[in-house]
Amino acid sequence: MVQISNKPNISSMKTVADDAEYSSKLLAREGKLFAGLLATRVKGFAIGICIALLFIVIIPFIAKAIGL
Repeated sequence: MVQISNKPNISSMKTVADDAEYSSKLLAREGKLFAGLLATRVKGFAIGICIALLFIVIIPFIAKAIGL
């Protein structure tokens, strides 16, 4: 004999809801990371140029000036 229950089986609905919540949090995290990268790209590029200039021009010039 088959038992009929009036209680809904919501375990699968909880699983789907958890998956959707995880996916939405992952997308939000990725969006925040991308926005942060876009906000700092000009500053990072400028710092990189300054460091490259330091290594390529200034340090060899100082070394030549002091006789190394």
